[in-house]
Amino acid sequence: MAPEVRSDLILDEALRLFAERHHSNVTMRDIASACGVNAGLIYYYFANKEQLFGRALAHAIDQLDAGYAALRPTASDPRSEMMAWLDMHVSIAPTLARMTKLMADYAASAPQDPQVGGLIRDFYAREQALLEDCISRGIAAGLFGEVDVRKTARIISLQLDGIFYATGSRGDDRVAADIEDLRSLVDSLLRARDAGERA
Repeated sequence: MAPEVRSDLILDEALRLFAERHHSNVTMRDIASACGVNAGLIYYYFANKEQLFGRALAHAIDQLDAGYAALRPTASDPRSEMMAWLDMHVSIAPTLARMTKLMADYAASAPQDPQVGGLIRDFYAREQALLEDCISRGIAAGLFGEVDVRKTARIISLQLDGIFYATGSRGDDRVAADIEDLRSLVDSLLRARDAGERA
């Protein structure tokens, strides 16, 4: 197996196990066993469990970023870009559900690693900036009515987090349906104000 393929396998299995059992309850041996390799090989790629935890979280975030980067050039306007961005979350829903669980578990743990904390803060800052950019460009293009851009972007982000928290806490598999509902909510929130202004 090529080193980058094996590294991705380790990161995927670590993400899964950290989300299922809480990262403090997972050992490097557990991850090695899930990957079908000996623990020494895990240490060849990752110095320790803390580094592996941070890299597994970054791996999930990278998948989300790559999906968005691939979709963005195909969007014809800010509205379709935002809707494509929401849809893209469905295609990698299992990874995102695990990522959300990891971030929630991490937020409740102590001590915390400043690098992991920075990774999480940077992720949410990029998400907020992406949404603000789409909303601002949509308003400028006349596609959306006037809204508080920062607050609206945060509401969308919070709703999206809620969908992924709910899939784990409720044990249901409604990500696709819930994101479709969120699309409708976002569309009506932004367009309803626009229609009211033109009336």
